[in-house]
Amino acid sequence: MKRITTLLVMMALVAAIAGPADAKKKASAKPVQVFEDPSGDANSLGTLPASVPGGFDLVSGTIQQKGKELEFVVTHGDMPPTGSIGEGFRLIWGVAVDGTQYEMTIKSFDIGKPDVIASAMGQDPNGEERVGQVYQGVARFEECGTISLGINWSQCTALGYYEAIFDPATMTATWSIPLGDMKAKKGSEIAGGGGGRATTGCQICWVPQYAERSLTPNSIIDAATQTITFKVR
Repeated sequence: MKRITTLLVMMALVAAIAGPADAKKKASAKPVQVFEDPSGDANSLGTLPASVPGGFDLVSGTIQQKGKELEFVVTHGDMPPTGSIGEGFRLIWGVAVDGTQYEMTIKSFDIGKPDVIASAMGQDPNGEERVGQVYQGVARFEECGTISLGINWSQCTALGYYEAIFDPATMTATWSIPLGDMKAKKGSEIAGGGGGRATTGCQICWVPQYAERSLTPNSIIDAATQTITFKVR
C-alpha cells in the first residue's frame, strides 16, 4: 500500500511539472510561415527610383500564437531607416477567420483623422486640424464589404487599433491582435482572405494611400498570397 501511495505522489508531481511546461509550450508555439514572395519585384508603379528602398518589397509572412494573441510578422527585401514612407502608403493583409472576411491595414505613421466638428463650425476651413492620437506605427483590424462602381470600392468598419513596429534592422513589420477581437477560438482557421480586393490581385499588398479604398491592379506596388492556413491551438 505504501509503495502504491509513493507511486501516486510521484505521478502527481510529474503531472504538476509537466502541466505548466505544456502550457508554456502551447503559448509560445513556433511561427508558421504562411506566405512568401520573390524579393526584388516591388515598385511596379515606378513611383520611386529602383535604387530607393521604400520598404514595400514583400518577402515572407508568419503567424505565431502567443497566449491569447496572434502575432503577424511581414519580412521585406528592403526598408529605409524610417520603416516605410509614412502616412502615404499602407500594407494590407486580408484574412478569413473561419470563413468571415477581415482586413488588416498597417502603416508606419498615422496622423489621425480630420476634425469634422471644427470644420463644420468654420474653425478649420482648410481641414488642417487633426483628432486622435498620433501613432508611430498602427495596425487597423476591420471587417469590409466591397461595392462595384466600375472599380472595387471597399467600405470597412474598424474593429480595433494596435501598435505596429517597423524594424529597419530586420526589415520587418510586426503587430499582434487578440484572438477575441478576431472572433477566433481553439480550432479556428486563419486563411487568406480579402473579399473583393482579392480580385485585383491584392490579398497581401502594399498600396498608396489614395488607392486604399479603390484598388486597381495598377495601384498595387507589391503583392503576395497567403498559401498556408493557420490553425489556432
